[in-house]
Amino acid sequence: MTIDDEEAAGAVTLMDTLPDRHRTVLRLRLAHGLPAVEVARILGTNVEAVLLLQHAALNLLRRHLAAGVVVDGDSPADGRY
Repeated sequence: MTIDDEEAAGAVTLMDTLPDRHRTVLRLRLAHGLPAVEVARILGTNVEAVLLLQHAALNLLRRHLAAGVVVDGDSPADGRY
């Protein structure tokens, strides 16, 4: 399975809808593959906070996808986000 440029652009746009801290946690955990303990050290927090932020970020992404917040890298027609 591969991701084309359009899908990648949509994913980046979707990530940009997240609050900064949520986005940072996901990038460090998923894109860079860092363990929660290392992310906690980088952010100056604890592992539990990192895991909660990660969980919240993924839930926000799921809700945005379900609501059609980002489609093909564009903002929704109703002007939200």
